[in-house]
Amino acid sequence: MSSSRVRMRTCRFPAGLVVIAWLFAALWLAGGVAYADGTTSHDSTPGTSQSGDQSAASADKTTASAAKPTASEEKTDTPTRIGKPRGARKHGTAKQATETTPEAKPDAKRGSDSDAKAGIKPKTKAAPEPDTTPLTTTAKKSGTTATAAPADGAAAATAAAALKLASPAVLPSTTVKAPNPIAHAVQFVRQMTGLANDIGLLAVTVVNNLAAAAAATIGPKPFFGVPYHVASAIAGTAATAGKLLTGTPLNADSTAKGPFKVTYGVGDLLNYFNADKPPAGANDPSIKLTEQHPLPIILIAGTAANAPFNWSVGAPVLANAGYKVFTFNYGNVTNNPKWPVRGTGDIRESAQELADEVDRVLAETGADKVILIGHSQGGGMTPEYYLNNLDGAAKVSQFIGIAPGNHGADLSGLAYIQNIPVIGRPIFNLMNLLGPAWLQQAIGSPLLDEIYGNGDTRPGVLYTTITTKDDWIVTPYTNQALDGPNVTNIILQDRYPNFNAGHLGIVFAAPTWDAVLGALAANPAANEAPQDQTIAA
Repeated sequence: MSSSRVRMRTCRFPAGLVVIAWLFAALWLAGGVAYADGTTSHDSTPGTSQSGDQSAASADKTTASAAKPTASEEKTDTPTRIGKPRGARKHGTAKQATETTPEAKPDAKRGSDSDAKAGIKPKTKAAPEPDTTPLTTTAKKSGTTATAAPADGAAAATAAAALKLASPAVLPSTTVKAPNPIAHAVQFVRQMTGLANDIGLLAVTVVNNLAAAAAATIGPKPFFGVPYHVASAIAGTAATAGKLLTGTPLNADSTAKGPFKVTYGVGDLLNYFNADKPPAGANDPSIKLTEQHPLPIILIAGTAANAPFNWSVGAPVLANAGYKVFTFNYGNVTNNPKWPVRGTGDIRESAQELADEVDRVLAETGADKVILIGHSQGGGMTPEYYLNNLDGAAKVSQFIGIAPGNHGADLSGLAYIQNIPVIGRPIFNLMNLLGPAWLQQAIGSPLLDEIYGNGDTRPGVLYTTITTKDDWIVTPYTNQALDGPNVTNIILQDRYPNFNAGHLGIVFAAPTWDAVLGALAANPAANEAPQDQTIAA
């Protein structure tokens, strides 16, 4: 298959096209268009997990070539972005700053244990020639610290080996690994599991919302309270099913203490059609910034979603934790201000809307910076465009992406519908009529190079990505990871092996918000100590 194919990705997809996913499963497997845990196809390389000890062993073997990389290695190190699939991202952090990402230690690894089970072997290539600037790198996994000072000849080779030992990052290999059909099939099953969970989640959400609304309307008095209790029981049963579908403990609601009710496992689907109504805990004038939490949080919804639905769980969780939370809508391609389907406009324009919201929040609160938390497009390309192309990094302390749409997606291979003779391309282009954001997020989109061409991250911002392997929209899921300093890439299955939420369910799952709160707690600027407390030097 040509590697220049455009791969389409969405953040909400009609359930009626599930059948098409299965029809194209054979094409997906045979052509290498799907990606397993750490596997790639065409001209890309796998993202794998490598421990400090493994890095040390491979560093000894590559010391000589590290001092003088060959021309072919230099060519391989140059990423291809436009017109070619980026392939599976290396899920981890290349050089993380220990002092600014305390929680990164357990998560700053590439891939996971499932990579080894799938038969994927880590590869190591010669490290690039070290420059002459003193550099200190702290190994997250091994705890080893190595300093590369100015050197040449044998000293430079030794410094390169020390850096290889210090960092668990896996550099691109000069040899392309053949696709593993078995691993592809395993990952495809995971993606279809995530799709099934998301469909089930929507179903139980409808039941929960309708039953809860009926109970509130009837009240506990008529007919001795029987209709009320029946409706409440139905709502509770649906919420329990939602917890099971999102890998949430059944007692999670009782632990989410605070003034705002949290119902994990289900969203507020009824308020999807009331896009201007903020979710509980957001845009609340009674909540103020505090010394403990001096930075406001702005929540950014995904493609075709909106604030009241996307953040019906996350906003009250954060508000109960003491944070000042804001939500807003963006990307409306119609002239109807009440139109509920948001996030489908041109991503460049959506990023400017985010910039305006940041300025508004800073003016309202008097804070110096904000924290951005987003889902899907809202956790990927839109805020990344703001940070990387609109100089937004100067106003942002931290950016947390949940199932983020970084580096493009192929929607479990469904983008290859375009290859069907005669009808394929028109079907593919039909999505563009619904808004440019759909195709802008496909692997191979020129906008990807515009956003990430000069690096994934910018100085001064703490980055966290939170990912599920069962994601069936932003695929391969390894594309969601970011590379750069001050990055923590979290795969939820590494922390919760039984986590099974898909692309939608991840924002309603308690483990996700445990990870978010942990990332916030690791940001000193978001959790200043009270003024009467002193910290010893």
